[in-house]
Amino acid sequence: MSCWDKFVQKLIELLLICYNNTKKEQKMKKLPYGISDFKLLRESDYYFIDKTKHIETLESLERFSMFLRPRRFGKSLFLAVLEAYYDVNYAPLFDTLFKDTYIGKNPTKEKNSYHILRFDFSGVSVEDVHESFKHNVKLVVNSFIRNYNLDVKMEENPKFTIENIINYFKDYPDKKLYILIDEYDHFANRLLLLDKTDYKDVVSEKTAFFKEFFTLLKAGTSGNNAPISKMFITGVTPMVMYDVTSGFNIGKNLSLNPKLNDMIGINEEELDKMIDYYDVEDIDRGVLKEWYNNYRFSQHTEQRVYNTDMILYYLQHHIDFAQAPDELIDINVRSDYSKLRHIVYTNNKLNGNFQSLQTLIGGDSVSIDTLVQDFSALNLSKEENFKSLMFYLGLVTIKDSGLRLNLTIPNETIKRIDIDFLKDSLEYEDIFNLKTAKLSDNLEKFALEGNIKVFKYLANEIKNATGLRDYIYNEQSVKSMLLAYLSLTPYYVIKSEAELNKGFSDIFIKPLSPYVKYFAIVEIKYIQKNHKPTKEEIEKLKKEAKEQLQRYENDELVTEHIQNDKILKKIVLVFHGWDLLVCEEV
Repeated sequence: MSCWDKFVQKLIELLLICYNNTKKEQKMKKLPYGISDFKLLRESDYYFIDKTKHIETLESLERFSMFLRPRRFGKSLFLAVLEAYYDVNYAPLFDTLFKDTYIGKNPTKEKNSYHILRFDFSGVSVEDVHESFKHNVKLVVNSFIRNYNLDVKMEENPKFTIENIINYFKDYPDKKLYILIDEYDHFANRLLLLDKTDYKDVVSEKTAFFKEFFTLLKAGTSGNNAPISKMFITGVTPMVMYDVTSGFNIGKNLSLNPKLNDMIGINEEELDKMIDYYDVEDIDRGVLKEWYNNYRFSQHTEQRVYNTDMILYYLQHHIDFAQAPDELIDINVRSDYSKLRHIVYTNNKLNGNFQSLQTLIGGDSVSIDTLVQDFSALNLSKEENFKSLMFYLGLVTIKDSGLRLNLTIPNETIKRIDIDFLKDSLEYEDIFNLKTAKLSDNLEKFALEGNIKVFKYLANEIKNATGLRDYIYNEQSVKSMLLAYLSLTPYYVIKSEAELNKGFSDIFIKPLSPYVKYFAIVEIKYIQKNHKPTKEEIEKLKKEAKEQLQRYENDELVTEHIQNDKILKKIVLVFHGWDLLVCEEV
């Protein structure tokens, strides 16, 4: 290479370094983790995932609507976007707030043409719920009157102030009122978990103030030149609305509309843009898919979306420390699902809902004719309602559909939350209470030494838990128990029905920590407890399991860990009822 060529090459390298440094300096927008204030986000240089094309879609749908999604998906931020787009007071800020967005380039006729009355019930306390709710509503309606300088009398009882507001807009039909309600069911759901009687008093009794509130709003949506022109309500489940109104008869539940599947959440293209923007191409996309992806909110789309909070949590840590967080589940996502344990009981006995949970954790899907959009919080023992509730909470998602919908656990984060739910349900009634310290010791010995006694320990604990025996009735329930308690380890991801070499392994113990030395594939064979097996039958099952394991070990998902100096254990477990007959390495 000539001196000139070397000079040119060096110059190009220096220019590339300058370009990349400039590029990085330009990419200093903050991640909007925990931010639901759209105005703050846009004015304080936060990264914005542009969902504004959905405003156009919403305008083509129902004027009065409800949209449900699990927690931590970004509902509050989207509501703030709607508020800024439609509020007449925000008109001077339109170009600033919506610069370089889809709706900024393609505004609709309705932009900045409404008086926005926005409620947020996430702050309503359940301690003195009546007074807290009334105080919340009073602050909102009084602030609304002042913000728009309306000639409306403020009453001590906010119910009468709302009536005054509705009557005002009747008298001024040229002015349009848009009601936004965020987290409509937040405090009611918390109340349900604490005391059903209080829940009924607040929500479903004829004189319940929450019911009165929605009765007022419904009255404002009817008739010619209705004073309430539009309404958009967000929440998690349809239960509270059903108990308030015996069905959302104010408008339409848009939650299952395929056009709105990714209105909340992050789709694959949006994730690609974020990763490119922050120049974190070395990020492990496999981890993101495995832990945070796979939510599908309509059977009429194949699109999958990521949980917004989970992605922002992971990216923020990766940007700050150039590595993944040690704890892959954001503590804010770990909602207190254990309090839902009452819905898996009937007459102090675990019911069919618990069996559905076992099936899901065991790796199988559960089926449902259709997702129920109107059901009461007081009727969750009905299997279809329970499965639908799991869907709305984000604990299951749509896997596929044919004659029936098949629901499955979406990702590793939710699987661990579901497992906590199952574990807490068992411990609450003292059906099964494992000493986790001893389990941790056994898991550590497996991880570092390859000692398989952890399987014998778990099987023995399950066998000795006499209260659990009524729920160990097939291979799936045995497997779900093993999966649940093996998943308590931070060392591994425990996969059920992992596809390996054109087959499905019962349990794939996949390394998560770089410090573990051993990993495993486990095949379980099960003999019904009312059948006494012969030695020949046991040997036949062992042979089948060994052949399967030998096939699975050649899959690239397994061999990649071997290439990284991990040692594979192939383990056969044969159960007779709750008795472990065989625990052997192949």
